[in-house]
Amino acid sequence: MKKTEKLSRWLLILLVFEVLLFLYCLFFAREILIEEGLFLVLGLFTIIVLTDLLLTWVILLSFAFGIVSLVAGVVYIPFNQALLLLFSFPVLLGILSQIRYHLFKEIAKVQDQEPDAYVDYRNRIAAYSSQSNDRIQALLIHWSHEELFFQMQPREYNRTLNQIHYLLSNHIKQNGSLYYVSDGNFLLFDSTSQTNLKDEYETVVKPQLESLVFRGEDGVQAIQFQSGFLAVDPTNRTKYYRYKEMMSYLKRQLETDIIVEY
Repeated sequence: MKKTEKLSRWLLILLVFEVLLFLYCLFFAREILIEEGLFLVLGLFTIIVLTDLLLTWVILLSFAFGIVSLVAGVVYIPFNQALLLLFSFPVLLGILSQIRYHLFKEIAKVQDQEPDAYVDYRNRIAAYSSQSNDRIQALLIHWSHEELFFQMQPREYNRTLNQIHYLLSNHIKQNGSLYYVSDGNFLLFDSTSQTNLKDEYETVVKPQLESLVFRGEDGVQAIQFQSGFLAVDPTNRTKYYRYKEMMSYLKRQLETDIIVEY
């Protein structure tokens, strides 16, 4: 499912949730109608100000505080209203956090290009000639722990992702191409035998990538990368004829490329 579709789905869930909630309050729990309105305003404010990690703590603490209040305190409102107050705010924050997640992914300058990568690889395989010395080189570069960086600071994550894309695009050769294939993965293709993508990455590109830093709220933090490489030639062309098999092999290589923590 595309990110736009996911964002639209969560916006629809928010709309349906709030409409049903306020209708229920209007007909069966008028006493807490104002409180639910305040929950909505507070939730929107919280989602703008807090990071994902702090937001998770707010959800857990709000639910825990509600449980303690119901168990230890004296509650003068009906049980159905108390139950609604207990669950509505954490659920609202959960929905809003999903909306923010997909919104930041959607507005990122670097967008998912996997369909384009699929078409490019299919065309390269179809045009491949076993009589030539050329080979199809595929290099997958992964930003390690990228999801954690996104949760810490989405805006800085998008800026760093754009820097990575810009740096890699400067190393694309005449017969090469670069695609962002989601989740911090960049896929490079080259169809000549004049260069070796793997060697160039290790000696030239990787040191430049690892010179980039993530400017978080707690200061500057280094970032690391993993890679997977595949050269398609007459010996394995049949095995990796499909894009899916090629990508599966590259992702397995990522798992064996162990990073060294600083």
